[in-house]
Amino acid sequence: MSYDPKLQNKCDHRINWESYPLESDRITINLKYPVSSVYGLSLRINNAVIAPNRYTVLSYKQELSLNPASSIRMDYKVPDWEPLIEVNYTTYANKCPKCLAVKYVDDVIYTPSGDFQMAQKEYLLMQTVEKAIITKIASNPFHDWYGTGLQSLIGTKITDLNFMKNKIIEQVSASIEKIKNVQKQLVASNRKVDPGELFGQLLNVDIQQMDDPTIIMVTVVFTSQSNKQMEFSQLIDLSSVRERIAFA
Repeated sequence: MSYDPKLQNKCDHRINWESYPLESDRITINLKYPVSSVYGLSLRINNAVIAPNRYTVLSYKQELSLNPASSIRMDYKVPDWEPLIEVNYTTYANKCPKCLAVKYVDDVIYTPSGDFQMAQKEYLLMQTVEKAIITKIASNPFHDWYGTGLQSLIGTKITDLNFMKNKIIEQVSASIEKIKNVQKQLVASNRKVDPGELFGQLLNVDIQQMDDPTIIMVTVVFTSQSNKQMEFSQLIDLSSVRERIAFA
């Protein structure tokens, strides 16, 4: 059975000890993101944790904006003029700077014992397919066959949706064939593998144009050799060099 560090994980929407300036009244601390729960907020000033009964967390609507905002109001004037203020809190999913509202982040996480959390079986196959499709082909000098050319679509105007769909299907299908070839070599080596980690069949590749005409969503549906069906969605911003927005 194969393993790989799990990369896609649920986002906790936590802002970890971000630094903030003290306002001129020496009482107010304006936060960059709205606070979703006051019970999960912690405040440090000059590395000392401040007791929750020494401050109040305020949430309100900003003037001329529908976006919520939050601030901390101390019940005393902070004596230092330039204190080190750090705040640890959770924000709302649609305001989270880590996951950009998709509720997942692509980063390794650790178990309580300090080990990587690992992906295996169908989760490993999902991650294998995702990584192969989002990687720019030839960007890895040691494996220049790995990846797709989806990034080459950036800057392309969608004048023919069917033509765009055919280009994407061509890129995705070619990448998956490479995955299958590598997996066949793995099986031929008599290495023990789980059917869940082996690619079964590509069922569908679809694209959907979003409300923003420069953004399309690519959805890939496939099965593993354990006959479990999986799918993932990839948003591509055709107007920007930001090649990848998020997984859905």
